Amino acid sequence: MAGRKKSKRKNAFVEVLRLLVMAIAVAVLLYSAWQLYSIYHGYHAAGEEYEKLAEEFTKPGGSEPEVKEPAGTGSGEIPEHSGSTAAVAEEERGLIEDAKPPLTVDWNALKAVNSEIIGWLYVDAQPSISYPICQGTDNDYYLHRTFRREEIFAGAIFADCMNSPDFSDPNTIVYGHNMKNGSMFGMLKFLRDQQAYDAAPYFWILTPDGNYRYHIYAVMNTPLDSEVYTFFDGRGETFLDWEKRMQAASDVANDVPLSENDYTVTLSTCTSDSSYRCVVMGKLVSTDHPGK
Repeated sequence: MAGRKKSKRKNAFVEVLRLLVMAIAVAVLLYSAWQLYSIYHGYHAAGEEYEKLAEEFTKPGGSEPEVKEPAGTGSGEIPEHSGSTAAVAEEERGLIEDAKPPLTVDWNALKAVNSEIIGWLYVDAQPSISYPICQGTDNDYYLHRTFRREEIFAGAIFADCMNSPDFSDPNTIVYGHNMKNGSMFGMLKFLRDQQAYDAAPYFWILTPDGNYRYHIYAVMNTPLDSEVYTFFDGRGETFLDWEKRMQAASDVANDVPLSENDYTVTLSTCTSDSSYRCVVMGKLVSTDHPGK
């Protein structure tokens, strides 16, 4: 009798354990399903939101860049340049590469949506990368909030909180998620292909104060602690040496001329390796300059 009781107790314990394991498995399955649904819903919602934004606040094409007479011509007066010695220095070196902006942005309407939108990014080689750029007081707020400040996993494209909002710093860093559906900065990694780079080595940042065109001089995967993420107090030889190191480390070959007076913008996103980031770095080559 005692043996039977022990056997029954053992069987009951096994049954309870089996049910417990099944319950845990079902819970894990339901949780995973919910996570997948949340991610899918976030992707879908973000895609719809940004698509509607582009339709509502931008239109294709922009005004032709203003053509200025070089100093000492025409009436003999020195014309007004874009407002900085950097602009003059680059123009004298023949580094200006003006072009017609790809988009026109309705800044009054866009700023009414969110006053923390500071620019609009457009990548020539990947036209799907066409998003407003936000900037918060920290680098966490827009990680999972859209340009409308709504909580969605995809978040927003945003500039580092340490940078000036007018893109006037030597190195301005702009972040975005590497979404699996290709949205946000999900397509940025394809610029590491030499052929894709050669076909269209430019991106744009459109702002209320001017339309800035950037010639890409470095594309690569880089460690989290890379010197790519360097902020500079000013321009000069140290900054130029840094630019040259970035260009030398690039996965795409190029001979983009660099200068101590450059304005660099670094686009950054995560990779499948959490220890590395994919970055695309470009220097300003338009007549329009920040702070003019």
